[in-house]
Amino acid sequence: MGKNTKDGKDGLYILALVLLAGPFYVNDFANLYVKSWSWWLFIDYTGVKFFPLALVFWLIHSKKMKANQFGLETTSVVSFVLVAVVVTLAGTLIDQNFYPLISTFPGYKALGSMPQIGNTFWNWVDLTFGLFMVGVCEEVVFRGFLHTFLGRYFNNFFAILVISSLAFGLIHWSLGLHAVVVTSIIGALFMGFYLKTRSLPPIMLAHFLINFIDFAGVIPKSLFKLV
Repeated sequence: MGKNTKDGKDGLYILALVLLAGPFYVNDFANLYVKSWSWWLFIDYTGVKFFPLALVFWLIHSKKMKANQFGLETTSVVSFVLVAVVVTLAGTLIDQNFYPLISTFPGYKALGSMPQIGNTFWNWVDLTFGLFMVGVCEEVVFRGFLHTFLGRYFNNFFAILVISSLAFGLIHWSLGLHAVVVTSIIGALFMGFYLKTRSLPPIMLAHFLINFIDFAGVIPKSLFKLV
């Protein structure tokens, strides 16, 4: 069901959407064409970490938007811990089990990937600070702001959930169709909890932990494999 927006700010919200979400779709071209891990990190940190955060800070500081429009709301300690744990566990189970479940489905293979970081120090910086920034930035853009944007035109829970999850899944387009499908499902999980709690910090933490478990090799992924 549509909604009428009468505050005259549609142009601002559309421009913000393009500037915030657009770089995530363009950034995947680095997986195809950039072979130097140092340049890859520079492009990634500049395009989809520091730039989105700087823009969000400016929008809030200039009072063009409010912090809660990006999901930046606090919650109780109990709620924070409970949501973070449940979303981490559910997201990790999806991440570690859905790929084999859909492996026989038609699709396209990965078109490229991140170059392997050839320096131990920078590798761990990316696995800790970098993945934490991924959780923060992707949640602010694809949960917090996208919910605010879609909420201007839809008051339907299901519509917001589906559109936002597909938008999130498609930022992983270079990794193949199966990656798009799985990340869309995880995105729906994130948005579902955000729609219920209206607080992104615990989901940001869960997002980081899911990625850390998947990439760092510190916690055995076999603990979460059911198939």
